[in-house]
Amino acid sequence: MSDKMESQNANERRIAELEQEVERLTHTIEANERAYRLTLGRYVTTEVMEQLASSTDATVSGERREVTMMFTDLRNSTELSEAMEPEAYIRLLNHYLKEMIFILNGWKGNILEFAGDSIVCVFGAPQRNPDAAESAVYSAVAMQRRMAKVNEWNLAEGYPAIQMGVGIHTGEAIVGCIGSHARMKYDVIGRNMNLASRVEGFTKGGQILVTDETLLAAGDDVVVREGGPMLVRPKGVQGQVRVHEVVGIGSLRIP
Repeated sequence: MSDKMESQNANERRIAELEQEVERLTHTIEANERAYRLTLGRYVTTEVMEQLASSTDATVSGERREVTMMFTDLRNSTELSEAMEPEAYIRLLNHYLKEMIFILNGWKGNILEFAGDSIVCVFGAPQRNPDAAESAVYSAVAMQRRMAKVNEWNLAEGYPAIQMGVGIHTGEAIVGCIGSHARMKYDVIGRNMNLASRVEGFTKGGQILVTDETLLAAGDDVVVREGGPMLVRPKGVQGQVRVHEVVGIGSLRIP
């Protein structure tokens, strides 16, 4: 075999080896990315994941935007957690959260965090949604209706029935990634976020309370309790705020 042919064969073998190495590395990268997305996807939605991945500097990713914010909370959860065995309470809580998360994801709600048994969720960020208020109210009605099934499961397992309150407000807020490269999260900041939290604090178990801004933006299919709005005085807010109790959507009612 001539030196030229031997050199050519060596180059071909090298190319084949490099192609195999590239293929191996590609499979490894794809597997790592799938594992990364699967793991991270348990903590944030796809939209937030993409926002975090594309953000190179947490200080430049913020913007002001009108969004709809939702807070939920279980009633008497502290008493429940103290009365139940830890394993049983966590199992009850995780089943409840699983049902609520499924509904929120279906209505494009982005869950910002779980604060104990509370859910903090935003509609209309990171991706814009002109129907954010409608989506939030519709999902809240679906969540309250689903609580009957949640409690059926609870009772079948020997657990107590639970009740949830939901507060919703629509307004301008700062949205974006906060933190550092070591730890970062997508968040919503501003007085309107605080107001949404305060509105939830006025709810009773099984109630959905929304502000004027949310009711106006949510559309005509929203059904509120007869008797007109309630006037509340949230802590840290000047003056009174009108809130409405949502009892259904169209012909669907909250039990």
